[in-house]
Amino acid sequence: MKLIQGQNNRLIFVFPDKEICCLDTDNKRINRMLEQAEISIIGDNNHVVLHFDSEDSAEELLTNGGFLLIVKGNGNSIDMGTVIVRHSSVLGMTGLKLIIGQLPGLGAGVSRTANGCKVTIGNRVVINGVTLYLQEDGSRVSIGDDSQLSWGVDIWCTDAHTITDLEGNPINYAESIEIGRHVWIGKDVKIGKNVRIADNSIVGWGSIVTKRFDEPNVILAGIPAKVVKHGINWDRKCINKYVKGL
Repeated sequence: MKLIQGQNNRLIFVFPDKEICCLDTDNKRINRMLEQAEISIIGDNNHVVLHFDSEDSAEELLTNGGFLLIVKGNGNSIDMGTVIVRHSSVLGMTGLKLIIGQLPGLGAGVSRTANGCKVTIGNRVVINGVTLYLQEDGSRVSIGDDSQLSWGVDIWCTDAHTITDLEGNPINYAESIEIGRHVWIGKDVKIGKNVRIADNSIVGWGSIVTKRFDEPNVILAGIPAKVVKHGINWDRKCINKYVKGL
């Protein structure tokens, strides 16, 4: 399901030895991938760049059913590094759903767009089951290199609806979500608008993060999340392998 509508949109695949502008390529393998990919871009002047180690890794991401990309609006930008996206129906891993503007399944009577949004995802990021959603114009989400995100994770840079004061003035504008380098997000974590999680930190299972945490090397946990331990770091290896130096 590849759907590209509008003017001056760009979808670029970056490999170590080449760049391919997918909207006018004659590369048969890339075109086959795109026909199977769940990518929809509707609007003008949207710019999507996806980085891959190889054409094999591109095919794995785009055709295994674990990657959904929807952009509805104008002037949006996505730059996604070399990520590992896992999809497993047995474990409930749903891969990555990256949505700007229209949220699928809202019905024909609901039409939402977002303009001027920016998503940046670094290299060597592992994503097991994440929905990343932006709806407010000019909002931003970034995820740093070497981070790891579990499944059941929602990263919403929007409340989807408006909260006002008693005079009717909006008070819940969404600006950004910043997840630093080498951050581990646990299972079923929810991350709301205007949040920062600093480098080398961990967010514990089932936590809801609602504010900025500027201190690095901490464990956040709870509803709402708070710092429960300082001065930590983490490694992807299990403890048995870690202590053996494997």
